[in-house]
Amino acid sequence: MNIKSVVVWFLILPLLAVSCQQGGDNKSTEEKKELRIISLSGFLTETLFDLGLGEQIVGRDITSTYPSSINEVPALGHVSRINVEAVIGLNPDFVIAEEDQYESYRVLKQIEEAGINVLAVPTSTSLQNALHASTYLSQHMPVDKDKIAELEEKIIKDSLALAETLATFEDEPQVLFIYARGAGRLMVGGKNTGASAMIKKAGGVNAIQSFDDYVTLTPESLLEANPDVILMFTSGIASLDGKEGLVQIKGISQTPAFQHDRIVAMDGHYLVSFCSRAGQAAKELAQQIHLE
Repeated sequence: MNIKSVVVWFLILPLLAVSCQQGGDNKSTEEKKELRIISLSGFLTETLFDLGLGEQIVGRDITSTYPSSINEVPALGHVSRINVEAVIGLNPDFVIAEEDQYESYRVLKQIEEAGINVLAVPTSTSLQNALHASTYLSQHMPVDKDKIAELEEKIIKDSLALAETLATFEDEPQVLFIYARGAGRLMVGGKNTGASAMIKKAGGVNAIQSFDDYVTLTPESLLEANPDVILMFTSGIASLDGKEGLVQIKGISQTPAFQHDRIVAMDGHYLVSFCSRAGQAAKELAQQIHLE
């Protein structure tokens, strides 16, 4: 078995395991009670749309912006500052959030204490994240199994396309992720971050290996990273007035990435939420960070 085949099977074997664990039944969602759902995660909002439940969302957090039709649904603010009374006023059957949000924000427990069913959905930085979340949701609310099967087929297809793309590259570029909200708020992503996981899936190497999470960007950290490629959110680079604004960052002009104009910008939700389009995002990133 050649290396390409090994990569392909490594990507799809977890999917085959998930397909054996799916809950729910075969009835269509049209035959079931219309739910009232509040989603407090952009990732989970997109997943609900994947499952045909998007129209049953009656409230959302500010990270829920995809697909665009969700912007017609009332926004409740950031999950850390959700107003309990506003949630109760929407009379939801379910409030769904990511498990780490539930563990971090007391307000979600207050919502639960008010008698509302709060689902804390486990998430990960795997290409199968949306499939795992869908399987979890199907164990707690009516979900059409056909929708999960369609989602699984899509993720397998995208994973295979990613594997084929990666097989065409030989280089392993050092990629530095910079989070920006204007020149006054700049951070770099270390290990164990969504950005680092996506860089690895795209065949790159996170240029920062000395710390976890996100820390303030300094000229010293730029020198340490010495990246071949700089990766940013499109919103972040826009907050610096485009690529030209990067010169505001002290020390960046000395990096190989800046000198060779290897600056990559992608939508933040698409890049690091590990939604059902994660395989597509990884493939797109791979095509931009590797040398031809």
